[in-house]
Amino acid sequence: MCSGVPETPTTPSSPANRLPLGIVRQIIAHLIYDKHSLLVCSLTCRSWYTAAVPHLHHTLNLGTKLHAPSRVKWPNPLLHLHKLGLLPLVEQLHIHQDDYDCRRLSPQRLHRRTLPTLSNLQELHIEYLNIPKFVPKLQRYFGHFSPTLRSLTLTAPKGTNRQIIYFIGLFQYLDDLELKGFRRTKLPLNRLPPRHDPQEEPIDCLTPSPPFIPPLRGQLTMRNFWRAELLKDMISLFGGLRFHSMDLERMEGVELLWDACEGTLETWKIGNVVVESGW
Repeated sequence: MCSGVPETPTTPSSPANRLPLGIVRQIIAHLIYDKHSLLVCSLTCRSWYTAAVPHLHHTLNLGTKLHAPSRVKWPNPLLHLHKLGLLPLVEQLHIHQDDYDCRRLSPQRLHRRTLPTLSNLQELHIEYLNIPKFVPKLQRYFGHFSPTLRSLTLTAPKGTNRQIIYFIGLFQYLDDLELKGFRRTKLPLNRLPPRHDPQEEPIDCLTPSPPFIPPLRGQLTMRNFWRAELLKDMISLFGGLRFHSMDLERMEGVELLWDACEGTLETWKIGNVVVESGW
């Protein structure tokens, strides 16, 4: 007859838990586009969670649309991930909104203490950004992305040419740039001074020069871009452009880009574009 404290039965350690982390990461890498499988892997054991969680939070999609569920509306997911300490894992941020609800992405709803924790952000996509709402504190709200951001996509932003260029110039190491949905500048006729061209850019004397001249050595993508005057101002303020690749469709100002990138351009794709005379 045995005396003393009875032995406590133990559960054998899972074989998955004994795999080297390097092998686990190789396995997880095959599942990066399968969110359900990544979630299952993250619940397997600690090492599998460590390997899976960066892929689960690699891309953060935020919406401001009125019909979206409240749990995914701006800025709820941002605040939730901030509380869990997961924002440093986000490498791509997509902010989706419509033209009519762009007021929702405003300084009042943009948490300055939350955004700096997106410390590894490399790609930023914003639809209908109302830049004048953030002037003159653009750098205060977005400047902390500068050390890591390499790719920027702007879809139909609101603002003068100089304000848009200033926003692009916030990011010191920016290489890839995508501009979409840029209409020609047109002011209401009843607000125009005499003999003012309706297509002329409104005078902007308040926006300073961009804080940085980004490298812009990667790819330039442009779709539905009809503001050649913005390109002229960008080339002037940045001292030229240095893109190695261009993908252009339905736009004006091709000749400006061709001349600006003549010494660096290696590959280009042009389809259904407005080609200026002499190109």
